[in-house]
Amino acid sequence: MTLRTLSWLALFSIGVIGSADAQGRADCQSQPPSVGVAVGRSLPGFELPDDALYGSLSVRGATQVAGRFDFPVTGPLRVRLEGAMAHWDVERTLYDANAGYQVTDESSIGSMASRHLVALVGIRTGRPGACAHVSAGGGLYSIGFGTASLRRAGLALAAGIEVPIGRRGAIQADATLHVIRIGEGYPITSFSDAPTLSLLVGWAYRF
Repeated sequence: MTLRTLSWLALFSIGVIGSADAQGRADCQSQPPSVGVAVGRSLPGFELPDDALYGSLSVRGATQVAGRFDFPVTGPLRVRLEGAMAHWDVERTLYDANAGYQVTDESSIGSMASRHLVALVGIRTGRPGACAHVSAGGGLYSIGFGTASLRRAGLALAAGIEVPIGRRGAIQADATLHVIRIGEGYPITSFSDAPTLSLLVGWAYRF
């Protein structure tokens, strides 16, 4: 086999691989609109101020349930609308100042309701067997604790994959970082930003 023949075969192989890869990306980019549900964990990354002299309030992660609607805009650009809710457990820890601040008590004092409605704009790419996306956006967040509640705007950054199941279904797995712009407002009075992380797995129906 001559060097020229090897060169032509190499160029042909590169062309085939490039075409297949481009076709794979095109298939992911041309996915139809879909509607779905997802469930997973919501992990708050902040604590609450405590009126106890030697105590702290921790906000624990909880199950999160979400509904979402995805639709294409143009090319690889897509939009996702998502609404979700979770109930974080609030735990109080008390310390003994006379014994080296040893923990004297840990107990739950209630739950904090968290809800959001966000819009994410992102790029979808990959191969038909496993499409991936990276998205950014924001929306409205609601946090309630006891009789108090607040509503604030926030930002969101997401990444995930989607694997087709059957003709119309797809499994979705996503990680989304939410940053809620709290400012001044009870029950979270000492934070300008309250970050939370959502790890969700769900099913979507493609139209």
